[in-house]
Amino acid sequence: MDLFELSRAIDNLIPVSLREPWDNDGLMVAPECGADVTRALIALDATSGAIERAVSVGAQVIITHHPLVFHPLTAVSKADPVGSRVISCINNRIAVLSYHTRLDTVEGGVNDCLAEALGLKNAAPFLPFGRLGEIESEMSFERFVKHSESVLGEKACAAVNRGGTIKKVAVVSGSGKDFVCEAFAAGADVYVTGEASHDSLIDAAELGMNMVCLTHHATERVVLPALGGFVKKASGGAVEPVIFDFDRVNEYGV
Repeated sequence: MDLFELSRAIDNLIPVSLREPWDNDGLMVAPECGADVTRALIALDATSGAIERAVSVGAQVIITHHPLVFHPLTAVSKADPVGSRVISCINNRIAVLSYHTRLDTVEGGVNDCLAEALGLKNAAPFLPFGRLGEIESEMSFERFVKHSESVLGEKACAAVNRGGTIKKVAVVSGSGKDFVCEAFAAGADVYVTGEASHDSLIDAAELGMNMVCLTHHATERVVLPALGGFVKKASGGAVEPVIFDFDRVNEYGV
């Protein structure tokens, strides 16, 4: 299976129609379009560390959630962090495919994986990408935060504690600052996202809704096995997915 065949097959499972209008994803880098693809590195980002790992495991393509090229490039230079990685991929004959907001939205994608990791029951969309579900037993906000930190392996980076017990949980992975009001309108006792702005935390407090931010990385890394599953299914087992999971601080430095 060559790169374009793999890309088209994944598009059938994670449709382009689910992509937000402002987004850029899909084919990022294609040094050898007709080359046979047998192994894919699955990562959140095509970082320098991911590229190095792809080389070490003999992967012909890196498949990510976040786009390597998001903003238009006016030049490709080693002095630029994105340009440098594009050049590295080309020099190492490694392609890059990215699946961003459509992977957030698709059934079995990022937000379904996040809801499952948190133990939500009967999770259903309250936005095209967000999910609303219930935990099995009511718990205090403090206990819910500890539970979430435990299952995601990351400490909360921000929280709004407005009291009451937690039963209904709304989730938007990654950066969910724009959807506080929608989570409240959906009836959530707590809104879980990765990161949020100062004003969105104030909005949650003013609405009287609990909110917890569990880092962009932790709320999205849960999708990596599922993304690997999409690749395996799309290729009919011809492409082996290799998961690149890592320590956030060592890989990103944040």
